[in-house]
Amino acid sequence: MKQRHKTAIQSKVEQELSALKQEVSELKKQLAIIGSQVKDIHNIALDSQRPQHKTLTTQENFDGDGALANLGEATAGLAIVEFSDYQCPYCKRYIDTTFTKLKTNFIDKGKVKYIARDFPLAFHKQAKGAAVAANCSLQQGAYWPMRERLFNNMRQLGDELYQSSAEQLSLDMDQFAKCLEDEKVLAKVEQDITYGSSLGIRGTPSFLIGKVEDGRLLNPTLLVGAQSYETFAAVLNELAAAPVQEAGE
Repeated sequence: MKQRHKTAIQSKVEQELSALKQEVSELKKQLAIIGSQVKDIHNIALDSQRPQHKTLTTQENFDGDGALANLGEATAGLAIVEFSDYQCPYCKRYIDTTFTKLKTNFIDKGKVKYIARDFPLAFHKQAKGAAVAANCSLQQGAYWPMRERLFNNMRQLGDELYQSSAEQLSLDMDQFAKCLEDEKVLAKVEQDITYGSSLGIRGTPSFLIGKVEDGRLLNPTLLVGAQSYETFAAVLNELAAAPVQEAGE
């Protein structure tokens, strides 16, 4: 009788153990599914944060025969064309967090030629006037220090700031004043806007990044927004390592 009872207990324990093992097995499967779903969600989140690159057609005479504001060696194998707005907080963020590192690690080392173009947005009422003031400073070789002053005093953009900045930079004030009224300078700013719009640019800052060959920017990447230095470095390094290839080849 005792043996029969003992056997019954063992059988029951074995059944419970078997059921428990099955539950554990099912839990492992569910955990694996959950883990896969979490990984998918993580990848989707990362993809949404990655800058969206768009490849454009080759751009002829991308630097305006050297007449545009530029930095770097003429022989650089890569180039960045910036489209910016002096009243744009994202442009200021890019200047503060990314541009200096790009200048140190790529521009000053002869790897990248950097070209600045204007893209004042219509709802930034002072941006176009600031662009004109910067271009007038370019005529006297003071574009980059003027640009720095304009971005650092974004909330004070206006004639008073332009005049005081020109004086601090020791510009010829008569020449500067005449330039501010020159319709040709304003037309240059408008041309930049038209050109940028033709490329699909809608906001600032935006950048064309590509290889340089025979005065052309080959199938440049359009990068939009105040991206990190790491993002720019990744695009530049990838372009530098890739063989030259025109679209359609």
